[in-house]
Amino acid sequence: MKNFLVSLDVVGLVLFALFAIQQTAAALMPRLRLPTADSGMDLIFLIPALNEVQVIEATLRNLRETVPEARLVVIDDASDDGTDAVVRRLARQDPAIRLLRREFPEARQNKGRAMNWAVARLLADGTVRGDLRRTVFIGLDADGRIGRDFVRQVYGAFQDERVAAAQGWMRYRQEVPGVRGWRGGLARALLLGQDVENFILGHTQRFRHRAGTASLTGNGQCMRASYVAAQLARGVDPWPDVLLEDFGSAVEIRLDSPEHRIAFLDAHVRQQGMIEVRPLLRQRARWNQGTLECLRYLPALWRSRAHPVTLLDFTYLICGPYLASFLLLSILTQPLRRVLHGEGLTLPGWTGLLLSVLPLAFQVNWALRYCRERRLPWWMVPCTVALLPLFGFLTFWALPLAFYNHLSGRKGWYKSVRHDEGPGRDPGNGPEKTPTLRVSGD
Repeated sequence: MKNFLVSLDVVGLVLFALFAIQQTAAALMPRLRLPTADSGMDLIFLIPALNEVQVIEATLRNLRETVPEARLVVIDDASDDGTDAVVRRLARQDPAIRLLRREFPEARQNKGRAMNWAVARLLADGTVRGDLRRTVFIGLDADGRIGRDFVRQVYGAFQDERVAAAQGWMRYRQEVPGVRGWRGGLARALLLGQDVENFILGHTQRFRHRAGTASLTGNGQCMRASYVAAQLARGVDPWPDVLLEDFGSAVEIRLDSPEHRIAFLDAHVRQQGMIEVRPLLRQRARWNQGTLECLRYLPALWRSRAHPVTLLDFTYLICGPYLASFLLLSILTQPLRRVLHGEGLTLPGWTGLLLSVLPLAFQVNWALRYCRERRLPWWMVPCTVALLPLFGFLTFWALPLAFYNHLSGRKGWYKSVRHDEGPGRDPGNGPEKTPTLRVSGD
């Protein structure tokens, strides 16, 4: 028993060391000086949509106003709430908008399959013309909003022929229309926590960018059409058949060629967040399960000629659920240790102080920087610090469900909930106003 507990403690210390290294590198990384341009690429936005009538019109209007030169393709995955009717109406008014509708039995399998189906069709029917190296597919969720700064960074990034993909900085809109009382307070706390997490992720992406391989995280994901076409030609899906298809596609790009680069764009891509605990837990479970499915990439990744930072960082990400489960097991065995009178790894007293103070220092650092970015009052700093461990707890809470679904072979595509964004709302990144709330499920 002692050897087992010592092993748990050693894994926990290794996990803590990796966490500390990652957090320190992210905190010290200076702001990127990213290239920008006003043109030079043909942009095609791919918008997967399943029952998105609440948000799809505002998203399309945002894109038409922000990127009038782009083409917009909505991939409707057999919606039954009228999403396709909204898109058809807008397409009749604007020839740059196109609807591709999937039907059963192919529909509603997962987001990656929908994206692969759409790009294969666009490449085959002549929609993508000319030099494929000058065309970029941009995946945007149906609730996504961008600004012109995002587009200028996309143009700038793909001037480098080595860049096969790029990822925008995902952030969460903080408005909770029509929700009051304790539910409104909870919703605002959840949105704040999700945005802080992605604020930290954006800083982490900076050192990944310098290593040449930023992680692809979904909303605002860009891929060069020539890479997509080459993958399809050799029978490889650009978005692999895993629940975390975005991260899987980043690994596929790295495995395809060591010359490929994945750029990070620090322009924000804003989206809705989860405003209830249960959907948030289901989302976290899906993310963890998708990471578990990516374990198969690890041997090939280490055989590749990837940058050492990429190897260590991606390995840490892929092994994250397994390492976290050891840490969770270490916590759960604490009562047993008391019964056995402290069995486990013996550490000097200062170690316990370090294990307590260092995470708190990281949390204070991010809270201060986040509140400064958003110009929040000083009293929001301790509130933000308190939220971070709570969100860590939510991630731990979702782990058992992720392992259960993974081991039992359950691979359902979780449909994120949305709330209403009625007509007349600001389609950009500014404050949003609407009087009602309606939440849709799977």
